[in-house]
Amino acid sequence: DAPTAGWSQQPFTIDATSATTQGSVRITVLGQGTVRLDHFTLMGQDALAQDGFRPDLLEAVRGLRPPIIRWPGGCFASVYLWKDAVGPQHQRRIYSAYMWEDQDINSFGTDEYMQLCEKTGAKPLLVINTSVLKSGCGAPAQFRLASEDDYLPYALEWLEYCNGDATTPMGRLRAANGHPEPYNVEYWELDNETWAAGVDAYIEKVKAFAPALRQKARELGTPIKLLACGGNRYDMRWNRSLIDACAQLIDYISIHNYENPDNFATGVDRYEGLLVELADYIRQCDNPEMQIYNSEWNAQSTDWRTGLYAGGLLNAYERQGEKFTLGGPALFLRHTSAGAWDNAFINFDHTGWYPAPNYVVMKLWWDNFAPRFLEIRGEQHGCNIVATGSDNRELVVLKAVNPQDHAVTVEVSLEGFSPKTASMQFVAPGDLRARNSLDDPRQVAPEAGAVRLSGERLSFELPAYSTAVVRAE
Repeated sequence: DAPTAGWSQQPFTIDATSATTQGSVRITVLGQGTVRLDHFTLMGQDALAQDGFRPDLLEAVRGLRPPIIRWPGGCFASVYLWKDAVGPQHQRRIYSAYMWEDQDINSFGTDEYMQLCEKTGAKPLLVINTSVLKSGCGAPAQFRLASEDDYLPYALEWLEYCNGDATTPMGRLRAANGHPEPYNVEYWELDNETWAAGVDAYIEKVKAFAPALRQKARELGTPIKLLACGGNRYDMRWNRSLIDACAQLIDYISIHNYENPDNFATGVDRYEGLLVELADYIRQCDNPEMQIYNSEWNAQSTDWRTGLYAGGLLNAYERQGEKFTLGGPALFLRHTSAGAWDNAFINFDHTGWYPAPNYVVMKLWWDNFAPRFLEIRGEQHGCNIVATGSDNRELVVLKAVNPQDHAVTVEVSLEGFSPKTASMQFVAPGDLRARNSLDDPRQVAPEAGAVRLSGERLSFELPAYSTAVVRAE
């Protein structure tokens, strides 16, 4: 694909002889005249073999087995124009990512995102720019559509690009871009963090977009689920207003929560209270089947406090699983040179990556997932413990968090179940400020613990400031 007449692509290979943390590539020209260069890219051969994705970061994402990946964000969703990032790379529009003091060359667009989902086994969830934040989070005018009225048909075209067959106009465009078969995207979220616009303005957008998207989905023959922005953290006024006005239009209410890492224990309790209150309100609304999606959650750190918070919140999610059925942390991946948002699960530079404590705990939880929620009776003495079991009733898993400054001995009676073996993995780095790094990626990591087993009874010790998983089978 030569860009235009007079331009040509010039592929080349550089064999690096050493590694550096701050490298640059310089192009020099010998002779007289003018040489024009555009769209210069440099990528490792191992990434080229994975359609442009770094193999180590793919494995990092796969380690968490995300059921769903939300994209394009985040506040970026409120400025995103999907057509700027499809088609040949050299034809894609480049614009300033002004909110993050950077620029976006749009090399990662809808088709690349779908590749990521396919490679990691995740379902896609696309976030639509409704233009309810009329300034587009401050986007310059040249990076917005001509009129606010253009955003709904623009969103419908995106739905057709993803879900229409190759006989539709946008389906033909997708096929021309190398993917003849529809992606059949099921989950569509109506913008992100729209609080600055006010709930009334956002309700009007939901009332305009939701019926049109559902009608378009029916025409394409692909059912969809719609998600709408709930309130920020504990804002039940917003949640109630949205549910009262739009309950029958949406399938999920999408809420956000970022916690002060010092509140790794109390923050969990308070947020679980919100989930209970929100679930109760949903049960009484015009659409009691509506579900809760915590589409952004985290504690604002990458030290062990964040790991304790992640474990506690994941347990709260399991307890509230009747209504809480989707969750997604943020940030998911972050370059270590970034100037803000130091809370990511996966942290990387150009040579490697390391897991933050929230990643360590979530992976430990996921690796020991069991689908059946089991009731726990008795005093937990300041700990946060949930129990789950396998469908064949041959496995019980306890996931425990001790957010206290002293150890706790836990004794459990497994009524009607006498396991043959029991094992324990725990994370207790001994310092709330402990963290992993590129140089020491396993300072916060699971280790084996001891479980005492006698018939239906087992006991184990939770160290101070620890998370643990116990398997009885």
